[in-house]
Amino acid sequence: RPRGPAMSAATPEVRAAPTDSPSPHVALPTIKPDLGLNDATLFAVYCFIKNFIGASGTSAVAIDNKIEQAMDLVKSHLMFAVREEVEVLKERIAELMERINQLEVENTYLRAHASQDTLAQLPAAGAKPPP
Repeated sequence: RPRGPAMSAATPEVRAAPTDSPSPHVALPTIKPDLGLNDATLFAVYCFIKNFIGASGTSAVAIDNKIEQAMDLVKSHLMFAVREEVEVLKERIAELMERINQLEVENTYLRAHASQDTLAQLPAAGAKPPP
């Protein structure tokens, strides 16, 4: 199944704001996920900004509504990216669990059919007597 843009599997970069900032406000961390925005998303944001800037003489209420619309748009795109990433990670976890089970079965079989000399050469921490 084709997947849309997803966030990087790596942990998002978190950077603290510069401390030499002239602002008296508390510095908050900046989270920068790799969203991999596609052309459609960027075009939608471009159109929104163009419409917002083009609305000359708008009231404060209209501006607040535009800001709320922008925040909703960003939220929906972030939620989509997070859902996609969660699905990818769930699939990867399932694959890894299956591989672990396969390796445990192989390990049990090999230990059961290995000679005592071979078993004696195994590291003490990993050595388990065959069942």
